[in-house]
Amino acid sequence: MCPENVDLFSAISLSANTVARRVEHIERNIKSQLKDKANKFVCFSVALDESIDVSDTSQLLLFIRGINANFEITEELVSVHSMHGTTTGIDIFREVEKSVAEYNLEWKKLKCITTDGGRNMCGTKKGLVGQINKVIENSGGLKPLVLHCILHQQALCGKHLDLSSVLDPVISTVNYIRSHGLKHRQFRDFLEEMNAEFPDLPYYTSVRWLSYGKILARFFELRTEIEIFLNEKNHSQVLLKDSEWLWKLAFSADLTMHLNDFNLRIQGETSLICDLYSKVKAFRKKLILFETLKQQFEERFSDLDACSSKLRIFENPFNSVIGDLPSELQMEVIDLQSNDILKDKYKEGNLIEFYKCLPSDQFLHLRRFACEFISVFGTTYLCEKTFSKMKYTKSCYRSQLSDEHLNALLVIGTTHFEPQLDKILSEMKQFHVSPIDQS
Repeated sequence: MCPENVDLFSAISLSANTVARRVEHIERNIKSQLKDKANKFVCFSVALDESIDVSDTSQLLLFIRGINANFEITEELVSVHSMHGTTTGIDIFREVEKSVAEYNLEWKKLKCITTDGGRNMCGTKKGLVGQINKVIENSGGLKPLVLHCILHQQALCGKHLDLSSVLDPVISTVNYIRSHGLKHRQFRDFLEEMNAEFPDLPYYTSVRWLSYGKILARFFELRTEIEIFLNEKNHSQVLLKDSEWLWKLAFSADLTMHLNDFNLRIQGETSLICDLYSKVKAFRKKLILFETLKQQFEERFSDLDACSSKLRIFENPFNSVIGDLPSELQMEVIDLQSNDILKDKYKEGNLIEFYKCLPSDQFLHLRRFACEFISVFGTTYLCEKTFSKMKYTKSCYRSQLSDEHLNALLVIGTTHFEPQLDKILSEMKQFHVSPIDQS
């Protein structure tokens, strides 16, 4: 391949140590760019989550979402903390404190903490939140908003449903078909002969709650073929003839698919908290038919409800009742609601661009108010996405990867910054030209 460039390629050092150094150089450059951005933050929020890697080490991810005076949003992985000992709230706080100091961030500018809802994270005394609140109060700031990730809340609501009478027979039947290779192949061949709509049944895994919807829906669609196949194997399932149970199966499949759809709607990066809250409210209205689930949503999203009045102001200041506004916003919102040009700008639909165009000399407090909510993480989706990358980066084949290099690879793999290669090269003191390391 490209034989004419053999000499050129042979002059490039590709030894393991050289590649590792280049990764370190790129990571330092990305961190340098983030530090420059962080110095201009008007306010910021953090999202944290922890997970165990292939070597049973607890990995703590810390993402930051900051906004500057020009309403430019920066959303980056700040650090990966490999925690080899305990993971108490104080332990986690110490790691977060290191990152805050490294990027010269001011605690009083922290407006929201979004976590997975664990006790070590959310404890108001010894938990991470309690420790951060103490520091912020000492620095003269206000306590930040604390959110339990919307994605986690939705999954917990779903787990509260009692689907055992439907799910247990389904899992038992699926395991009977799929647990033996020959039987599974025969089932797939049978579906092909029957011209079934689907070629197979998915496996169920309790770790991934979203698999409920897929397996129930598929089982319902293939119920006729499954019944025939089981009868041929002298392993009949009497519930497949029970019309009431089949009705419950159809209902459960439909309900869990609605939950799956809601989960997908609230995923993604750079989502505004008001948009996420609107989706939660819309889904609540659909839950009138599902009273148990509706009750869980009411309980688990109470943290968002607590700031709903401020979210409504942020989402649409033109509909705000002046008397209900914080005193520092009242005069500015009166001016805003009287300005037809700004009203037309709002109607264009881009909330960030709308607040960005507000003159800072007239709407200083309203701009600051908007910055706080624009900076909020509604979910820890970025953490979940990065944990998926981590499983490939630090796999069973690379379990000896050092903590420093894991941090560097994940920072590089998730960043929105472009490495400044010219700057990196200019900072390198010397170049080493060596043949390709054949070892």
